Amino acid sequence: MSKSVKAALFANGSIAIAKGISAMFTGSASMFAEAIHSLADCGNQVLVLIGEHQARQGKTEGYAFGQGKANFFWSFVVAVVLFLMGGLFSIYHGFQKILNPEPISHPWLIVGIIIFSMLLEGAALKVALKESKSNLRGMFKTIKDSSSSHILVVLVEDTGAILGLVILGIGLALSQYVHPIFDGIAAVFIGILLLILSSILFIELKKLIVGESLDRKSIRRIKKLLKDESHTLVHTNSIRSMFIGSNEVLLVISMDVEDEVEGYEIKQDIQSLKILIQEAFPELKMQIYIEVFEF
Repeated sequence: MSKSVKAALFANGSIAIAKGISAMFTGSASMFAEAIHSLADCGNQVLVLIGEHQARQGKTEGYAFGQGKANFFWSFVVAVVLFLMGGLFSIYHGFQKILNPEPISHPWLIVGIIIFSMLLEGAALKVALKESKSNLRGMFKTIKDSSSSHILVVLVEDTGAILGLVILGIGLALSQYVHPIFDGIAAVFIGILLLILSSILFIELKKLIVGESLDRKSIRRIKKLLKDESHTLVHTNSIRSMFIGSNEVLLVISMDVEDEVEGYEIKQDIQSLKILIQEAFPELKMQIYIEVFEF
């Protein structure tokens, strides 16, 4: 289990309980929406753990390249089911409160929950950023480029959770000092936020499930490495790649070799190239296959 998932599961579990109790005492629609948000996040982590467990099963007769894509599938379920259902339910509950606005009781309890939640969510986000070797400034690029589905889910979740708490705080202030209807409006906005998060995950995970390749920069690095390090290469015919798990890549290289070289020389060259390619991408676990043709 990754540290980021453990941190997120602990934070979201604690926060979901606190928000649920607070929603019961205060009658706040936006707090209820946030409780749903945190409960959905807990479910997310459970599904991510299921994916991680299945992905660790490795190669079998039925899964020749392993079951790494299980991570992508279960994370996809997170996107299209939990976030979607949580978002639509929050919007529905918010509209109910807009039609029947009621003053919030014990508002300071909500303020305490917001502060408590911010501290835990901030700590969980810090763990996820450290694990992904990113920072707040580069977080959106990490979300866009990451092939690690659990990092992708946790970063999106934690960012959304903090934004949801901000909306909750604004809704609380406006409902107390302007009109109680803003509590329901805040719940609707939290639901919309969940739908946006669902869409982001949907787009990014779809690419991985369909079979996203290494980026062009990485392919150019591999081509240059082949050209500089191979002792038998004449021409690189093709380099094909596909993510088959979180940070796991299937790499298939086709190249022409010199006609006069011996078979054992080609075999040694291939083994050396595989080692060098893997060393060039230490953040990835590569399954490398090199097919050669005499030129």
